[in-house]
Amino acid sequence: VAGLVGGCSAKEVVAQASTRFRSVQLDVLSFEDIADNTPDPKLFAKTAAENLHECDAFLSHSWHDDPVAKWRALQQWRQAFFT
Repeated sequence: VAGLVGGCSAKEVVAQASTRFRSVQLDVLSFEDIADNTPDPKLFAKTAAENLHECDAFLSHSWHDDPVAKWRALQQWRQAFFT
């Protein structure tokens, strides 16, 4: 996929990802951060550089999902993770 999409090898993609990977702690997000599906560049300020394989979870989501259901699911996962 890396070669088809990015015109480079998988090894090069991993190297680039290693320098760009960022994470966000759930405790710094608010419901308002995920409630609106309009891009908000200010959310970048809530992220931090992270080493690959050192974040607790990777979340892929749709901005078109129900924000209340998404927030509840995130909070349930967070609570279960810390218990």
